[in-house]
Amino acid sequence: MSTEMARILCALAVGGIVSWQVFIFAQQGIKEFWRRDTLVQGGGLLPLLLIGMFLLSLFSGAAGDWSDTLRLFGWVVEIFLLISVYFILLILVLPLLRRYFRAEACAMLWVIPNCLHLATLIDNWDWPQWVIPLPTQWLAALGTVWLTGMIGVLGWKIGSHLWFRRWLLRGAEEVSDPAVLAVWQEELVRVGEKDQRFTVVISPQATTPMTIGLFSKSVRVVLPRRHYTPEELKLIFRHELVHLGREDAWSKFFLTFCTAVCWFNPLMWLAMNKSAQDLELSCDEVVVSSLNEGERRRYADLILRTAGDGRGFTTCLSASASALRYRLKGIVQPPKRRTGAVLVGVATGLLLFTFGRVGVACGVGPGAESLFGGEPGNASLTEAAWTGERYYIPAACRDKGALTDYLSSLTLYQMVGEYPYPGDGMERVSLTYETPQGELEADLYGDGIRVMTSWEESSRKHYYYVSGGLDWEKLEGLLDRWQGGIANG
Repeated sequence: MSTEMARILCALAVGGIVSWQVFIFAQQGIKEFWRRDTLVQGGGLLPLLLIGMFLLSLFSGAAGDWSDTLRLFGWVVEIFLLISVYFILLILVLPLLRRYFRAEACAMLWVIPNCLHLATLIDNWDWPQWVIPLPTQWLAALGTVWLTGMIGVLGWKIGSHLWFRRWLLRGAEEVSDPAVLAVWQEELVRVGEKDQRFTVVISPQATTPMTIGLFSKSVRVVLPRRHYTPEELKLIFRHELVHLGREDAWSKFFLTFCTAVCWFNPLMWLAMNKSAQDLELSCDEVVVSSLNEGERRRYADLILRTAGDGRGFTTCLSASASALRYRLKGIVQPPKRRTGAVLVGVATGLLLFTFGRVGVACGVGPGAESLFGGEPGNASLTEAAWTGERYYIPAACRDKGALTDYLSSLTLYQMVGEYPYPGDGMERVSLTYETPQGELEADLYGDGIRVMTSWEESSRKHYYYVSGGLDWEKLEGLLDRWQGGIANG
């Protein structure tokens, strides 16, 4: 099976699963199976995976091998490009989506890029269709500026969250009022939650009900120091349980990570604000699905009378001024909208399908240096062949010197990452050279060259992007195909 077919099947499978999950969620409301575990949620997966890989690459770099760091850099650049384009498009069509599709579908569209953690686990994709060459002299400077900004934004966001949590919980006391605990227990039973993992506290600093914390043991459902009726408590707890079941705090962390990666793109900051609104709108949508008209009005009144600060990775009942009218309208008069299951599934599949289409290249230099170590005259061609997915045709070189000179004259950018042989019928030229250091194998295909040497550890492969592409007419003229050939199965 070709990697292109594997890519298509992977995109179809993941998109189909996510689409089915969204459809099922739309039918369930908040009654049973309240935990919304999907392939695109769990917002810490992609950030934690990339951070972990970055730390491991630093260890290998300290040992003298920076290939893993370069590969990770290539992944991050592609993820940056994908989520930038994706979020810009989403911002443009968001008003239309909010009009015709459920808020839960709109909220899930913001966290779909988290599915890219599945793509990064696949070691090799096809040779990219578009290559971005970066001059080496710019790479270090640009990489340093970008990494500094990313660490600064992410550190600022995490630091402000920790500070806000410490301030919020200073002097907080665990709820002991039997009436409040009875309502809390009733709502837990209602959604089928058997484990008492979450603690309800009252904080003198809180001005609005909220949930804070990423990990189960650190999660606190926080109430202000004020009186709530049993009916209000029911609505508050129901709202916060929806956030807990969907792990919306992790979704906010993921969106913060995306903003940090694209910190110099002003539209990403707008996207983070819009996504927070959709998370609250979708939460309201689930809550009001179980309420009658009178309860919906009381829920809207509760939000209207509640004002507070939801900094950090928190979810809170209060609404920002910019979203208040839109949110209240959706509560009092909830419109009937499409589930958006197909939309979310298609978006997920397309995002996975497009990953790997763009590559990054750096380290520009002439072929004489990159291929032959600056000594093309000491390299002797010993074998040549035209090869494909199912054949091997030996070739006779008409002018070995002209072929070596042509390869030496190429401007090559070293690709970041590793790539498999091209499939789907793409023809390639395989060359073997004998050099003073040992044997060198070069495979030419499309606009790329793969090089493997016998003197490097573990037969390490180097991939190069040919600026301007290879001259296949010239190669046809230099390499005569022998009659017949060897079929590869």
